[in-house]
Amino acid sequence: MEFQLTEEQLHWRAIARDFTEQVIKPDVLRRDRLPTAEERIPWDWIRAADALGLRTLGVSKEFGGVGVDIATMCIVGEELGVGDLGFAVIMDQCWKTAHLFADAMTPEQQQRFIPPFVADPEATTAIGITEEGVGSDHQGYYDSPDIELHMSAVRDGDDYVLNGTKRYISNGSMARLYFIIARIDKTKTLSEGGAVFVIPHDTPGFRAGFFHEKSSQRLATNGTFHLEDCRVPVTNLMIGEGMLGELRGKYLPGSKSEAAATVLGVGRAAYEYALDYAKQRVQGGKPIIEHQAVALMLGRMAMSLDAARLQIWKAAWLADRGHPDARVHGLLAKVNASEAAFETCRLAAEVLGGAGIMHEHPVEKYLRDAASFLHSDGTNQLCLLRAVRAISSQDGAELYGF
Repeated sequence: MEFQLTEEQLHWRAIARDFTEQVIKPDVLRRDRLPTAEERIPWDWIRAADALGLRTLGVSKEFGGVGVDIATMCIVGEELGVGDLGFAVIMDQCWKTAHLFADAMTPEQQQRFIPPFVADPEATTAIGITEEGVGSDHQGYYDSPDIELHMSAVRDGDDYVLNGTKRYISNGSMARLYFIIARIDKTKTLSEGGAVFVIPHDTPGFRAGFFHEKSSQRLATNGTFHLEDCRVPVTNLMIGEGMLGELRGKYLPGSKSEAAATVLGVGRAAYEYALDYAKQRVQGGKPIIEHQAVALMLGRMAMSLDAARLQIWKAAWLADRGHPDARVHGLLAKVNASEAAFETCRLAAEVLGGAGIMHEHPVEKYLRDAASFLHSDGTNQLCLLRAVRAISSQDGAELYGF
């Protein structure tokens, strides 16, 4: 068993770590406190990340991207998350859809959609699923015709006509390219009656709505957008009608581990800040790190973060090898990492005491950001239910290789 990172992984970790230290950290607290979502969008950071190859990290070299594996994206995602979770999420959305670029698109679709995305240094992608009546229901644990996903797609000659509204979408209303889920047949389950369409932002009938204001991931946007008689060519349909279940199950094996890595970075940032603070802050005649109450909190933080990282890396390793259990491990890694990060941020605030809620320290921001991932990318409760359902269908010992 080898835990040494490859030369390529070390290379990209160094680039991401330097980007975080030189670009993100010096200005992130000021940007986090800007009053509106639109002015917080870090377009200059996106362009700078593009120049380094971070935006197109998951795009294959054939189309001008970097083409790293899932494990490397997890390593980079953690480093960016140390700087700002919102920015890490912006990048991760691009990495997730890069898997769809590579594996789910036809050669014709690849030629139409990938080169413009790579060429535009401000281009991001978004996956449009969530609606007013469907949040956890679209995660696949419950799958029935009565699920309230109302975005419809009706075939009309060589086009589909789409109508409906999406909300809370990461990169929503700022992306250049959207992967939008709509229902072709509402009498069937979502998995069997749903489909995914690739839709550029300037398609007639696509109308950006507004950005939701929020307390977490403030540099990332969650947007609402509308499709009104939006005509989309049949050639923009991904892998076929009624294939939503297969597309989600087959073509996004590392999405949960990648997401988990970004919030792990927030926990690490909180731990590192609290550790440094505890070495400097003196009470009772000595640095507070020498008080057992504080030392025990720091030890628990270090333990939980390291365990979460190893679980993420294992899930990514399995995904890179096409292992059938990769998705289960990804679900578990996402839950563990988000809870470890949240608890670490809470303990960091405890270490700082009253200073933990003050704006001159970043810990209150870390805690706000970490809270979002208890529900982001699927609620933790639902992720665990999905994992247990999968585990119960096979030998649990076999799943873990015991």
